[in-house]
Amino acid sequence: MDRGELIAEIKKQLHEEMKYYKKSLEDKIPDEQKKQAKEAKDVATAFVKENPWASVGMALLAGFVIARMIYRRKDEQ
Repeated sequence: MDRGELIAEIKKQLHEEMKYYKKSLEDKIPDEQKKQAKEAKDVATAFVKENPWASVGMALLAGFVIARMIYRRKDEQ
């Protein structure tokens, strides 16, 4: 078995495992929560489409805040 075939086989196995775990998790989530999550996703998607630059700004701000929190932790050690 060459390297390409090995990688393809590993990808296939991982894909099958992911499908199993996804199905397992979906079965544990109540339908009401699935509906709420879909509605939240739809609202967020609409906001991003209507306000792309505001979305970019919020992502930059979130990245900056996270980076500052990580940087401060390293200084405290």
